[in-house]
Amino acid sequence: MTQKLIFFDIDGTLYDRQHHIPETTHATIRQLKEAGHTLAIATGRAPYNMQQVMADTKIPNFVAYNGQYVVYNSEVIYRNPLDTQTLTKLEKLAREHDHPMVFLGEKEAVSNIEHHDHITESMGSIKLEHPRFEDGYFQHHEIFQALLFQVSETDAVYNDKYPLIKFYRWHEFSRDVVPSNGSKAEGIKKFAEKLGFSQADVIAVGDGNNDFEMIEWAGTGIAMGNAVEGLKQGADFVTTDVEDNGIQNAFKKLGLI
Repeated sequence: MTQKLIFFDIDGTLYDRQHHIPETTHATIRQLKEAGHTLAIATGRAPYNMQQVMADTKIPNFVAYNGQYVVYNSEVIYRNPLDTQTLTKLEKLAREHDHPMVFLGEKEAVSNIEHHDHITESMGSIKLEHPRFEDGYFQHHEIFQALLFQVSETDAVYNDKYPLIKFYRWHEFSRDVVPSNGSKAEGIKKFAEKLGFSQADVIAVGDGNNDFEMIEWAGTGIAMGNAVEGLKQGADFVTTDVEDNGIQNAFKKLGLI
């Protein structure tokens, strides 16, 4: 059997709606490892917000910050920080509209406001706490992703104004801010190049707005049954819901378990 390089999104893919990993998903991960496939996580999360899922799955490899920070066996093999001047302009506009931001550095997340309900609610939805406050943190630290807290009705305030960044909505109150040349797909490419895997032997599984590029690029792109509709249309196939043995059914269909 040809060995595969397999990437899993976290929320809505590995984690169900209660932020638990279904037992059938655990069993599938064990079987894929035993068969000699290489597994990795591809997420919008920061490395320091992945410790629990990495411990639960025993998967040490990851593409974090939507592709901007790639780690294989504890070695950082790719870094793609945001442009500081662009962040300065974006934060200035966000402050003018009373939209708070959180900046994700290599070691921690820092807010530019002491407290905001939109930060608490959106980050709380994925079991993360409101970050600490420090004014100007992004000016003297590498930032691999930022979070902009605003509702979709105000997207036009920011869209198409900054050529070096792009946005992924992940919550009704928040969007990810990432480099325009970055995506989960770009991070996966770096990973595949490092290990010598061809594009055809890469499998990616996801469910959200930040998964489009990796699902399209992977040799086999799989959308969860609970995925956003556009992702389903672009996937090679759609498996069942995360809470209906979605991961297990996907890899049974592929004949890998």
